[in-house]
Amino acid sequence: MSTAPGTSAPSPAAPARAETAAEAEAGHRIIESGRFRPRWVAEVLRPGDADEVASIVRETARRAAVGPHSPLHPVSTGRNWGLGSGSPVEEGATVLDLSLLDRIRAIDLRAGYAVVEPGVTQGELAGRLSGSERMLNLTGASQHTSVLGNILERGVGLHRARAEDLAGLELVLSDGTFTRCGWWPDERSDHADTVQPHGRGPSLNHVFTQSAMAVVTAAVVRLLPRPEAVRVLPLTFAEAELPAAVDVLRSWTAQRLIPATAKIYNPVAARTYGVEDRWLVHICLTGDPGLVAARSRLVAERVGGHGSPFVAAPPHTADDHVHGAYAGLPDPDDTLFRRKAGCCARCLDTARGLLMFLPVVPFDGSAVARASELIATALEGGTAAPGVTMNVLDADTIDHVVTLGFPPRDARSVDDAHRTLDRLHRSFAAAGHHPYRPDIDHPLPRPHGVLLQRIGRVLDPDGVFARGRF
Repeated sequence: MSTAPGTSAPSPAAPARAETAAEAEAGHRIIESGRFRPRWVAEVLRPGDADEVASIVRETARRAAVGPHSPLHPVSTGRNWGLGSGSPVEEGATVLDLSLLDRIRAIDLRAGYAVVEPGVTQGELAGRLSGSERMLNLTGASQHTSVLGNILERGVGLHRARAEDLAGLELVLSDGTFTRCGWWPDERSDHADTVQPHGRGPSLNHVFTQSAMAVVTAAVVRLLPRPEAVRVLPLTFAEAELPAAVDVLRSWTAQRLIPATAKIYNPVAARTYGVEDRWLVHICLTGDPGLVAARSRLVAERVGGHGSPFVAAPPHTADDHVHGAYAGLPDPDDTLFRRKAGCCARCLDTARGLLMFLPVVPFDGSAVARASELIATALEGGTAAPGVTMNVLDADTIDHVVTLGFPPRDARSVDDAHRTLDRLHRSFAAAGHHPYRPDIDHPLPRPHGVLLQRIGRVLDPDGVFARGRF
């Protein structure tokens, strides 16, 4: 285990230049892509296994019981870009970096699950599954992001919400006790396992997602059957057709012509895929080859029909890398992420300025058009128009991934981007559209429900764990 102890005073202003991770750690704060108000960090601890995590928690609990202490802020790999990365919400926390817990403990292809630790990345698990009958529900983020970390954030995969991938959790409670919740394989039985994510009785898994009530040291992750065919249909439409295009996609989704996995990219985000000055849609069809072919023909007929807002896009706008992501294939070069970010995962926090705003909006043409207007009118100073990716969640809801980029060494640009983010939070809240994942400068206000308060007091009476964003 390595540490970075210290007692420096917190800095009141955002940094005006990029720093290396080593410089940040030596200064006892986390440099992250959002350039949020810097938090003073007491220590950075890197346990090597789950037993060492439990020892750290027990020692923190001992200190908490007798007086002031530094609460623990667990992170998986710390790549929660645009929302604070590995930085805590409050001053004085001890960052518990779990990236060295990187074992894939088990894979069962027949039952369809893997048991992974927090440091296991998308690329690593996808690589282990390569060529098998199962695949991981990848996200559109870097292959170097944590599988478990994104599940705990309730992120959005390419095929379903990541929360649906969760079957069970291994936890270290605030007194250092190990426990499990949800479903776990029976290691004492020779019989085939049947994964039951909700188990029997009260289901506790999601007490610990978007939560700060325990340290998660492993999870049972459900795997998808690998489809025989994967086809991504790229379509484009003009800005003026946004309400009509969204309503058509909703109709197709509600009537199950297409799955609830379509992605809509605004013209800024669409440039990543070689589209200029138009909106882009990716519709992914998977499964039996005959069924995929039939549905593709039906979609093509609708696209070519009278009054359609869509135009079929060239194949390069949904190339092999896009198809590979939907097919669950590992990408050692992290090609799609590098296209989006302009750099590698390891350098993004220091080399790029990036803020994220993630509201959920009704899957309705007028609501999405109104959201687009709110985004455009929120821009402050020299803040560039953001890339926006919309992820269809079901026939009624669609999330927005609003990406604000800025030069991290320009203090005025940093300030403009943050004022834009503040305006987005205010204007979307006034419209009734709230982010499903907040950033460290906009955590959910206290109190957040009587029941959760009571559960929190029972699970962590002495404040062993630092307050999180939720």
